[in-house]
Amino acid sequence: APHFVERVLASVQGHLRVIETTLDETLQRTLIHFIDAARPGLDAHHASNVAVAVLDNRTGEWLAWEGSGDYFDADHGGAIDGVVTPRQPGSALKPFTYAAAFERGFTRGHRLADVPSEFATATPGVLYSPRNYDGIFRGPLLARAALAGSENVPAVVLASEVGVPAIVRLLRRAGFTSLDANAAHYGLGLTLGNAEVKLDELVAGYAMTARGGERIAPGEIRAVDGTPRPAADAERVISARTAFWLTDILSDADARAYIFGRGGSLDFPFPVAAKTGTSQSYFDNWVVGYTPDVTVGVWVGNFDRTPLRGSSGVTGAGPIFHAVMLAAVERVEGALPVGDTRPILAPTPDVHRVELCAMSGMRATAACPTRVSEWMPAGVDVPDCTWHHAPD
Repeated sequence: APHFVERVLASVQGHLRVIETTLDETLQRTLIHFIDAARPGLDAHHASNVAVAVLDNRTGEWLAWEGSGDYFDADHGGAIDGVVTPRQPGSALKPFTYAAAFERGFTRGHRLADVPSEFATATPGVLYSPRNYDGIFRGPLLARAALAGSENVPAVVLASEVGVPAIVRLLRRAGFTSLDANAAHYGLGLTLGNAEVKLDELVAGYAMTARGGERIAPGEIRAVDGTPRPAADAERVISARTAFWLTDILSDADARAYIFGRGGSLDFPFPVAAKTGTSQSYFDNWVVGYTPDVTVGVWVGNFDRTPLRGSSGVTGAGPIFHAVMLAAVERVEGALPVGDTRPILAPTPDVHRVELCAMSGMRATAACPTRVSEWMPAGVDVPDCTWHHAPD
């Protein structure tokens, strides 16, 4: 694990006798085998570089770390550590927009317009017109369908309602140090991942959600000369309810099936919350996801920024993510929890189920053609749907 070793040596000072790192050698060797096995598929997409990071959610320790897929591949910059190289994360950044909205009082019943839309930019006279990945507009969507299906237009609509400064502040609190410009610099495109972030920070941000909203600064050193490193203090970034709402959506395979289908790289025999990302011009693709125990992040691309061909997060990074997640969970738990249907995060005491109209987001009535059961804030009155009426 040369990238990881270089990171450890750069973080310590003085002449030390023994450094005990957090790396799990067995898991590290296993993920290298997975990358090697995925090479034919990567070559088909003209992808030369792969970065993978696995974090223990409970301790904040890095269990596996691969920066390029082949440290000694000088022709493709193998010595570059892709885990800490800023790249555009695409839709992998969307959950943080929803988190910022939930923190500001938005609920799972909030209606988002997936229709052709134009938004003002910092340049006078220039409008921003986002489009969905498949070019289809689906009308009004609630948060579950919009986020699980990774629809672009609703995410931009939500960012415009929440405000980009609120999203930037949340991302910085979650540990994204690479976001060093002001909110106006990024604009609404931030929610679609137009800013460059690092894979280790993205993984740590998702792990924060897996912990119920508390961030622990990750580390790669367990002990120095036999003295354990002090445990990192947990810092609350988002509420437990917001973390539950996000996790409940990101782990809902049925909710994302209308875009991603079933039986692919995001489906597991136990709950996994996962999100894909594809950057502008197809330079990068990502998958990040978590269970209660581990968070796994995979980036696929080219350090020289050569665009990928016919590749998205599902097809490029997806197969590696799937294999690494299975191996990491088995390594940490001792066996795969096949058939375990327990949620990653339990519902918080301040939510309860409400049957909503799938179009209006209001409480469903007999006249509503489609209904969904959603977790809504307890004690908050949800008005009856006014969009649909029974015929006279």
